[in-house]
Parts: sequence; C-alpha cells; structure tokens
Amino acid sequence: MEFKLSRKKILVTNDDGINGEGLKVLVESLKKVCDVYILAPDSNRSAVSSKITMDKPLNYRKLGEKTFTCSGTPCDCVISAFTSSLFDFKFDAVVSGINAGPNMGTDVVYSGTCAAARQAVLMNVPGIAVSLESEYFDYARDGFNFKSLADFVANNLDSLIALSSGGVFVNINATSAASYSEAVFASGCIRDYGDEVHFEGGEDEFSGSCSTQEIKIYGDEDCDYKIARSGKIAVSLVYAEPVLKKVNQKIQFKF
Repeated sequence: MEFKLSRKKILVTNDDGINGEGLKVLVESLKKVCDVYILAPDSNRSAVSSKITMDKPLNYRKLGEKTFTCSGTPCDCVISAFTSSLFDFKFDAVVSGINAGPNMGTDVVYSGTCAAARQAVLMNVPGIAVSLESEYFDYARDGFNFKSLADFVANNLDSLIALSSGGVFVNINATSAASYSEAVFASGCIRDYGDEVHFEGGEDEFSGSCSTQEIKIYGDEDCDYKIARSGKIAVSLVYAEPVLKKVNQKIQFKF
C-alpha cells in the first residue's frame, strides 16, 4: 500500500495588499510545495503594526476558490482565517509577504507584515514574515526581484516552520538579488528613522505630515541589516509575546 504525504496548508497574507507583487510571486513559488490559501488586505496597510479593527464591521470579497480580500489589517486577516467559517481546517503556518521593503530590527515594531506572523504565533500556528529590500535600498519604489527570495522560502518551508516554535515567529530579510548562496541567523539592528512632523495651517487648526529625513542604523556584525546588505539572507527569531525585563531592585513607590 502506498501512502501519500498530505501537503501543508499555508495561509498567505501581507500588508502591501492583495495586489502586491511580492505576494503574487510568493504564492507561485509556494504552490509548488504546499496548498496555498490567500486572505490579504484589499489595499495597502503598511506600518499598521498589530492593529485589530474593533470599531466597525469588516468587508470580505471572494476572488477565487482559495483567495479572499479583507477590508481590515494583516492581523484582521489572520484572525478571520483562523476563527471564521471561511476555512474549515487548521493551517500549518502563515507566511506573510513578500513585503516591498525591509523589516529589520526596529521595523518589526511597526510592520504589518511582521504583525501577521506574530498574530499567527499568538494563536499557536507557526508564523513567517518575509521582506525584501530594494537593490536601490531604503524606500525605493522599484528594484525588487522577489522570485529568488520566494523560492528560498518554498525550498525551506518545512525548516522555517520548525523554527517557529517556542513562541517565536521567523523574520526573513534580504536585499534584492538574482540569487542567494547563504542564509544565516541574525540579531536585530536599531533603526532611527529621523522622523519629523511639519505643521501647516492656522494658529488654532492645522495639519501635520511626518517625513523621514535620514535613517541611522546601528547593530553588531551579525545584525539583519549588515547580513542583508552583504548579499546573504538574514533569518531572525522574534518572540511574539513581549519580553519583560526582570527587576532586581527595590523602589519605595509613593501612594
């Protein structure tokens, strides 16, 4: 008697929205090794972090047998996929991306891409976030070759899923390249965005816009930024739950 191993069921989402090129390329690579289901935001939701929509209903649209959009955030997509009647099975993992832009170090706090992978882990399902830096570096709008990184994820899917245990999600970063020859574990860099808010308008009513002047980046030689810039794939393991510092001092609080 011949036994066939069942293919893993993978939920793919992102924060660039259903039309994101990185999502499309990732799906095509993953289809070769697993069953892919898509539930992604209906438009761009970058930098929404772990926002969950609680003040209004969410709208969904079926685009195909295994493809849906949601009017909410990446976290809304994961929660909807896991707790509604859209899918009548448990997913083996969530793969979020491929984001058009890096999510390294400090970026993880703000990233909707990472938030989806984090939410999966919080709900006891392995989570993998995948982000690609343009060959022209930060905030470039083109220069993305998603296929090489998408193939890496597909070729190593089982190993990446296994890494997402013990309460961590896997955060993958690379700088766009035609191919990669090495992937290494990385620590997180510190990214100072140099944000400034500029006001316009009257004295009592005015508007403000935030802009990044210059990103300053700090980190050890094994940090994700330096590894990605060296042409390698940076693989980081990030705790989904907050890691609290132990306090070994006594303070006389006043009441």
